[in-house]
Amino acid sequence: MVKPAIAANKDLRAFAVVPIRAIKDPRLKPKTFRVLVAFCSYADRTGRTFVGLDRVGADIGITAGGVSYHTRSLYKLGYMVHAKRISRQIPTKTRRIVYKHSIAEDTIRSRLSSEHLMDLAEQEHQIKANASANTRPDPEADLLRAKFSVLCERFFAESALEGWWISADLMRQAIHQLTEQAAGCMRRDRSAI
Repeated sequence: MVKPAIAANKDLRAFAVVPIRAIKDPRLKPKTFRVLVAFCSYADRTGRTFVGLDRVGADIGITAGGVSYHTRSLYKLGYMVHAKRISRQIPTKTRRIVYKHSIAEDTIRSRLSSEHLMDLAEQEHQIKANASANTRPDPEADLLRAKFSVLCERFFAESALEGWWISADLMRQAIHQLTEQAAGCMRRDRSAI
């Protein structure tokens, strides 16, 4: 009995989403750019890629050692970062393509759920109302709380982009607790410490 031939896996990739800033970056050598494009072709919608150096090397015709060299350059230039492994069953390193160097506050707000946006708007409204009515002893402390709360939300949003996860309820609790703890540490003058 003759065994049927095993068909090779078809490569179904049709395109790659590449950081636009890479096109304009004179620091990227042509081979480094090709390595970046190859990694991007294997990246999921969050930018994570699980592809090995051998596969990337085979795609662009260089050795795994050459891919490793160019990958280190991509890390140094900020185009790639190490990501948290989502499964122990994946033998290769998990990397994430960095599409934007820094995330503006508007971008972070656009990625928040409508529930979080409503909570944030309510907090900002309360702070403005308290500051204008002077109902609290120190309206500037409320402004500090609001700033810290936005920083915490930014941290959680950026962490989510890097593959970390936290439930919405736990995130709200953490932001509230961290904000209150930070506000409790702040003092107007150094003699109060």
